[in-house]
Amino acid sequence: MDAMKRLWLGSCLCVGIACGSGVDVGGSGGSRGSGSAEDSGETGGTTSDGSGTAGATEVDTTAGSADTTGDPEPLPPPPATGIEIVEITVDQGVRVPVFRDGALVGPAERNAAVLQGRELVLRAFFETDPGWQARPIYGLLTLEHDDGTTAVYEGFTEASEPQCAAFDHLYDCRYGDDNGSLLWRVEGVDVRPGTAYRIELLEAIPGHEDDVSDKSPVFPVDGGTEEIGIESSYMKMRVVVVPFYHDVGAACAQAPDLLEEFGTDYHGNPRTVAGLFRERLFANNPVDEVEIIVHDVVDYGGNAQQGGGLLQTLQQLRFAEGAPPEYYYYGVIRPCQGTPDFSGIAQLGGPSPGQAAQRVGWGVYHGNPSTTADTFVHEIGHEQGRFHIACSGDEGGPDPSYPDHPDGNTLSWGIDVMSKPTIIKPPSSHEYMSYCGPTWVSEWGWHLVSPWIEEISSWERSGGVGPTRPLLVGTVRADGSSSFYVAQGWFHEGLVRSGHVVRVTAVDGRVLEVPAQWQPWERSDDANVIAPLPVALEEIEALRWVTPRRSGVIDRATVREVESLAGPSTTVGPARYSPAVP
Repeated sequence: MDAMKRLWLGSCLCVGIACGSGVDVGGSGGSRGSGSAEDSGETGGTTSDGSGTAGATEVDTTAGSADTTGDPEPLPPPPATGIEIVEITVDQGVRVPVFRDGALVGPAERNAAVLQGRELVLRAFFETDPGWQARPIYGLLTLEHDDGTTAVYEGFTEASEPQCAAFDHLYDCRYGDDNGSLLWRVEGVDVRPGTAYRIELLEAIPGHEDDVSDKSPVFPVDGGTEEIGIESSYMKMRVVVVPFYHDVGAACAQAPDLLEEFGTDYHGNPRTVAGLFRERLFANNPVDEVEIIVHDVVDYGGNAQQGGGLLQTLQQLRFAEGAPPEYYYYGVIRPCQGTPDFSGIAQLGGPSPGQAAQRVGWGVYHGNPSTTADTFVHEIGHEQGRFHIACSGDEGGPDPSYPDHPDGNTLSWGIDVMSKPTIIKPPSSHEYMSYCGPTWVSEWGWHLVSPWIEEISSWERSGGVGPTRPLLVGTVRADGSSSFYVAQGWFHEGLVRSGHVVRVTAVDGRVLEVPAQWQPWERSDDANVIAPLPVALEEIEALRWVTPRRSGVIDRATVREVESLAGPSTTVGPARYSPAVP
């Protein structure tokens, strides 16, 4: 026994626990190496505020003793005694129980789907025998894929006896405790439909290998595997981010450089500002892929103190570039005439091709790219059709159906799988569609946008949504003046308001009325008007917009077909960020 203990102490378990070296928390071991901490310098564990000290780590599995020449191979650590896994959760943003009350929770019974190709955090919650002596436990998570390959992830926890009698489930009691479970962050390449898993608990220090207990240190207890229940998802978001140069004077700052390096990603690799945008949008949305397409710089000479002008520019840009209906457009600008009284602004979008024109928004490019990225996530939420969530009281038009209205807490646990270290988000976090912080996505919000993302993604998967048609697009201002152009696009009858039409007088004398979408521009008294053209532009002699209360002439001589541009971007390579999906 003494020889076994000596060889065991010289093994991998000296790293990170017994020898007190730093733990690279939230990373993965085995075949999946972990990276360095974020540029913030955090090296602690997974906690609700990023201040903890324990979690998963990449472990050196070689013998650590220099005086073992000629000794036998070190023995592996023995199975843990007096401890057993009783509940398991998977988290890709919101908490999803997959094993509880001694039974598996199948995909049809879960509160959210587990998406393929998306990083996840798997947590194993344990019971212990009475009188358990708190000590470090070493856990191996083995993933077996359909193609016969495997991946192994390693983790540690300082296991203590749960004091959770007042809770129905251990994961309710201990979710916010970084030592309350074994935790593994699994890379997206290992999150595949059909993947099965097995967990082994091992002693990290000698002294308990001979303890007697009827608890099983493996899950499943028969030593086999269980499928995680990963779905064959197709949940994509494609965002064209347009850097604007505010061209209103010689002293104006240059357009934002979205390809400028800013910190590092989870694995310690340099990332750009565009990469930060991708990470934040990915972390807060039920998607298996986010792509950020960095547009060429666009000059803008209008007023950046009001929102409507840039929104109109972005809408016309996406029409001119023939953007697919599933694309989101978002602009960033350094205003040159003073900072507006808002950080960002966006139109309310919707899950139909005819609402593609409303998927536009923009934000102020702050000195801190992290703040800019938070604004980006919030405004893209509006482009997804999300309203504000009340919290500070300053949110305009909040959604009264939100469960924690008007306080704005998420009321649900979650984990930021893209942060380093991974951060547990408590139910006291504020919904990211509010004006309070710190923010996270609520389970309610996750469910709200999920069918929208699924619908929009299906257009890309099916190869299109049918042909476009000529549309009359423009703005009617509060004073009755207007400006219009003609573009190819999709029309949505559901956005037509009663009595809102465009009256077309053809050159042959016919008078035709067509229904018009009539949407107010955000933070403006102006309206965005879109109507299908019943005849070709050259066959039109006069145009008039009409509402139940007023009407006005559209200057036919100024209406032109929008200039067709080649595409949304000429930037390639490092501007595109897409996680690999098996």
